[in-house]
Amino acid sequence: MNLKISLALVTASSLVLAGTPLPAATVVNRTIATVNGEAVLLSEFDKNFNSFLEQQKNMLPAEQLTPEWEKETKKKILEQMIDDKILLQEAKKRKVRVSQRELEGGVIQIKARFLPDAGRRELDALVQKALANRPPDDQTPADINSIDLAGLWQELSKSKPDAVKESESKFKEELVKEGITEKKFQDRIRDQLSVVQLTQQEVRGRTKPPADEAAKELFEKINQVMQGKEVKNLDPEDEADLESMSKFFAAQTGERVKARHILLRVDKDASFKDKSAARRKLADLRAKIVAGADFSEMAQKFSDDKGSAVRGGDLGAFMRGQMVPPFEKAAFSLPVGQVSDIVETDFGFHLILVDEKRAAAKLRYEDVEDDLKEYLFRVNAQKTFEEYVQQLRKTASIKVLIDFDEAPKK
Repeated sequence: MNLKISLALVTASSLVLAGTPLPAATVVNRTIATVNGEAVLLSEFDKNFNSFLEQQKNMLPAEQLTPEWEKETKKKILEQMIDDKILLQEAKKRKVRVSQRELEGGVIQIKARFLPDAGRRELDALVQKALANRPPDDQTPADINSIDLAGLWQELSKSKPDAVKESESKFKEELVKEGITEKKFQDRIRDQLSVVQLTQQEVRGRTKPPADEAAKELFEKINQVMQGKEVKNLDPEDEADLESMSKFFAAQTGERVKARHILLRVDKDASFKDKSAARRKLADLRAKIVAGADFSEMAQKFSDDKGSAVRGGDLGAFMRGQMVPPFEKAAFSLPVGQVSDIVETDFGFHLILVDEKRAAAKLRYEDVEDDLKEYLFRVNAQKTFEEYVQQLRKTASIKVLIDFDEAPKK
């Protein structure tokens, strides 16, 4: 089981590698802060804030994007940019080196953002395979930086040449749009990767592994949430993490059905005549299947859900809440191997065949112990990282030359 909850260290590199727009080469003339004499420019700040704002517009309701929210967000972004400067200066002072392989991997992570879906899925599969095939005695952290991404990119260019070509082209277009050369971009990636190395060196050595008692306490809290009970005295961030983990484990242990379907698409507002025709056709298919016709072959020939039709109508395994209610009700009540009656949903009319059923299982501590300890280690590492940055701040000369509380000039 792999707990897909990440509390990544907040560094300049995480901003670029996580998918924010490429940094522009052009800067304007106003300095809004200095860090040991090095300027933080208004143009860079505006770019970071506007990018973050666009992301939030897609995630938050408009009424939450108030002037107060904007002011506090701007303060946090400027503080983050100051931290980034401090960390990069320290990495240069400590002469942290980034290998060519690491640099190529960082650039490829950016290029992968421009892959079409099929190419991205295949690259993800190659990465997972490479991680799974690491030598047993390899003690380095099992993450994307521990594998040869450049080699995987070459492999992808052979299996999905059009996808890689499209990605490379869009990447170059983005560089032109942002007014930055590929060499300059690589320099920035190198700087940011050096910050990653610095923080890993400092944070990993200072972070203590979580105690068994802490992991067991977290396990009990997860169980409480899964049972609908309230967990008191949590801050909003911890509450959100606990909710995410509870949903993840509920999905892993909940009742599941593996099913196939044949869909005849009919608009929910279609005429009675059109709906009746679809029903007659599906009833005829059902009769043939009950008489011995292969459900998978019928799905391949007649289902309007082309994504599942090529797999014989296979929808894979799903749990309650993942399908529309009429479909879910029929699938979970149907015995294994039996074909359903015609089921109507907003998508049209379905025949359903259940291949497998799995009853809900109890969440056991021994099954998730490693995941919980990994999560707690990341939480501890985040705290250690914040303490480390505060240490560096104490010896840095920081001057903020902008006041977000000040009323805008008319």
